[in-house]
Amino acid sequence: MEDLSPADVKNAYIDGVFATVFGTLTGGVFLTGFAIYLGMTEVQIGLLAAMPYAATLFQPPASIWIGRTGKRRRVAVVNNGAARLMWLLILATALTPLVPAAIKVPMVMGLVFVSHSFLSVSYVSWLSWLSDLVPDQMLGRFFGTRNMYNGIAGMASVFLFGHLLEYIADRFPNGHSVGFGIVFVCAVACGMTSLTFLSRVSEPPVQPQGPGMRFADLLKPFGDANIRSFLLYALLWNFSVFFAAHFFALYFLRNLGFSYGFVATLGMISAIADLTAMRIWGTLSDRFRNKAVIQACSWIVALAPFLWTFARPRDVWLPVLLHIAGGGFWAGIQLCTNNLVLRISPKRERAVCISLYNIVAGVGATTAPVLAGLALEFLGSPHSRFLPENMVPLQAVFLCSSAMRMLSLQFLRRVHEPEEVPMGQMIRILRNVRGLNTTNGFNGPLHPFVEGPKAKRGESKGAR
Repeated sequence: MEDLSPADVKNAYIDGVFATVFGTLTGGVFLTGFAIYLGMTEVQIGLLAAMPYAATLFQPPASIWIGRTGKRRRVAVVNNGAARLMWLLILATALTPLVPAAIKVPMVMGLVFVSHSFLSVSYVSWLSWLSDLVPDQMLGRFFGTRNMYNGIAGMASVFLFGHLLEYIADRFPNGHSVGFGIVFVCAVACGMTSLTFLSRVSEPPVQPQGPGMRFADLLKPFGDANIRSFLLYALLWNFSVFFAAHFFALYFLRNLGFSYGFVATLGMISAIADLTAMRIWGTLSDRFRNKAVIQACSWIVALAPFLWTFARPRDVWLPVLLHIAGGGFWAGIQLCTNNLVLRISPKRERAVCISLYNIVAGVGATTAPVLAGLALEFLGSPHSRFLPENMVPLQAVFLCSSAMRMLSLQFLRRVHEPEEVPMGQMIRILRNVRGLNTTNGFNGPLHPFVEGPKAKRGESKGAR
C-alpha cells in the first residue's frame, strides 16, 4: 500500500466499515424478517430480493454521466446519501398507521427500489474511482484488507442487532415495530457517517470524455470475445446463485424455526470465516490471479444449497459447518470477481465494463428470485404433486440452485485473465506446502501466500 496515501487508505477502510453496517442492517435476515412482519408473500419477497439487481439498469446512463463529467466522488457521495436517507421514509411508511394497509407493502417495495437505484448509480462511480486510486498490483491486498474489516463490522452488527431484535420482539408489545425501527435508524446513522470518510478520499484526475460519449459506446466491450465470455458466465452464475440465495433466511426463520438470535450467531460465524479468509484470498489473487481462486471457491459454494436440504430444525453442527465453509469460500469469490472485472477491462473503458457486468449479472440476479418465488408458490399449492412427501418446496429450489451453479462454472473456463495460473496448478502448489505442526510453527500454510513457491535452480522468476 506504499503507493497510496495513508490518509486515503484509512478513510477508505473506515467508510467501508460504516457502509457495511448500513448494508447489513437493511438487507439479509433483517430485510427478510421485515418482509415477513409486513406479511409479504414468497413472490413479493422474491421481487424485493431482485430489486438491487434490477436497479443496475441505471448504470449505463451513470457511466455516460461519469465519462462526461469525470466527477466520480461527487456522484458516489450524493447518490449514496440519497439512498441511505430513503430508509427513514421506508420505515415511516411501514410503521405509520396513516398509510392504508392495502398499499403499505407496494409503497415499501417501491421506496426500496428507489433506494437501490441511487446505490446502483453510486457503485459504478465508486468502483471506477477506487480502481484508479489503487495500483493494479495492490488491488488484491487493498480490497482483501478492506473486506476483512468490513467482515468484522458485518459480523458485529448481525450479532448485536439480531439479538437486540429478538429481545425486543419477545418482551415488549409491538416489539417488532420498535425493533425494526431501532435497526433501520441505526443503519441510516451508520450510512451517513460513512460518507464523511468517503468524501475525504482523494480522487485521481480523470480526463472527461465530453459530450461525444454516446449510448453506442456502451456496446464497445461486446466486441471483445473475452469480455463476452465473462458476461455470459456472470449471467448464468448469478441466476443460479440468486435462485436460492434470498430464500435461505426464509427457510431458517419459517421452516427450520431458527430464532433471530441463532441466525445472528450463524451470521457472526460466517463473518469470522469471511474475514479470516479474506486477506489470504487477496494475497492468493495477487500471486495466482483471480480466475483460479474463483474456480476453486465456486465448486465448494455450488454444493452448499444441496447440503442445506439435510438440515433439520434442531440441528446445530450442520448449519455451523455450512456457515464456516460459506463465509470462507464466498470471501474469495466476491473479492476476486471484482478484481477480475478490473483486470480484463481496458483502463479507459472500466466504468463502462463495470456497468455492463453489473447489468448482466443483475439480469440473472433479478429474474432468478422472481422465478423461484413463482416456483415456490406453485409447488406449495394444494394441487401440486411434483415433490416427495418429505420434501418442502424450498428444498427443491435449493437442489436446482446447486445443479445450475455447477453447470455455469463450465463457462468460466472460456474467460482468460492476463498472467492467469490454471486452477490445477494453484492447487498442486498449495498441496506441496509444508503441513502445520508444532515443529514448523504456524507459518506453514501461510508460506506460499507471503513468498510464493521458490523458483527452481537456474529458472528465472518470470518463468514461474
